[in-house]
Amino acid sequence: MAMTNVAARLLTAKAAVFFWAAQGVQKIVIADATGGELIQGDDLSLLRQMNVQLEQISYNQNSEVVVAKGKGYAEGLLIQFALNNSQLIKSSDFLYKCTGKIYCRNFDSIRQMIESGCIKNIFWRHVYDGDLSKPWADMRFFYASKEFCKNVLIPAYLNSDDAVAAAEYYCFSALNEKLQLAKATRPLLSGFSGGTGKQYFDSSLGVIDLACPCWVGL
Repeated sequence: MAMTNVAARLLTAKAAVFFWAAQGVQKIVIADATGGELIQGDDLSLLRQMNVQLEQISYNQNSEVVVAKGKGYAEGLLIQFALNNSQLIKSSDFLYKCTGKIYCRNFDSIRQMIESGCIKNIFWRHVYDGDLSKPWADMRFFYASKEFCKNVLIPAYLNSDDAVAAAEYYCFSALNEKLQLAKATRPLLSGFSGGTGKQYFDSSLGVIDLACPCWVGL
């Protein structure tokens, strides 16, 4: 991974957690595949003062499998681990998933859209750099039912192999098969890529910001 500086990894990951809390999200699950615990001490106290229920679960991933199959496969294992081990996730039928070190600036608008439209699953196309040519889904942020995750999403992740195609392609294919094509407000995602260590594309895409290609299940 390019972001090898421990302090940088911790700061960017914590920044995302605190942004979610500041936006009023009161149930947060941090799933980690390195066996660590991100939030400790005074940081935990601050979150409690904001009435945030924070659950931290972790395991040590098999590094050989990650090297062999790639980061998408590893992410699928981590989502599967979270679904099987999180008490907060067990208490709900639906969840938002966001990759670490990232937060959604217009989350309140996205949440209102999902709730008012009675949306059960929504995933967006890979357009964050303005490029619509790749047959990829943007798997950094989505909203889905646990049932859809278990039956469709995780199998797509676990079929992936970076030597053949990225997980974003396998998820793209599964979403095309299972959900309806639509257009919706684009999540405005800010943060850092662990793979490159750089900030993600963070500029307006004009009309696509309001009508981004996506997949929806009602």
